[in-house]
Amino acid sequence: MKPKIITGLLMAVLLLLIFSLTTYAETTLIEGTLYGDQEIATDAQLLGIIQGNVTVKASITLQVDGIVTGSITVESGANLIINGVVHGDVTLLEGATAIVNGIINGNIYNQSGNTLEINGIVKGEIY
Repeated sequence: MKPKIITGLLMAVLLLLIFSLTTYAETTLIEGTLYGDQEIATDAQLLGIIQGNVTVKASITLQVDGIVTGSITVESGANLIINGVVHGDVTLLEGATAIVNGIINGNIYNQSGNTLEINGIVKGEIY
């Protein structure tokens, strides 16, 4: 075989090995209705309703495509994406980020110093 063909085959095998060893974070789907305050400790997508307050733990991503009837606190290094509705306030602690494409009926308290992107509606104030 020609050296270029051997090199190409070796590169293909190497890439297959690398991709087979790579792990991806799994996103948990939250469907239906949850009652009471909730702590989100794994990457999650809310498709249902949380009737209560939510805390997004450090380094976690929560995508809200449903409804949160209470407030949301986003801890250090965590990410919040709102495409749905939050009836309470949103508090971003140091190092947290948020993208708002949906509706927040309360205030936003941005204590993070990080990204706060608003493409949706905030009915309250932004502090």
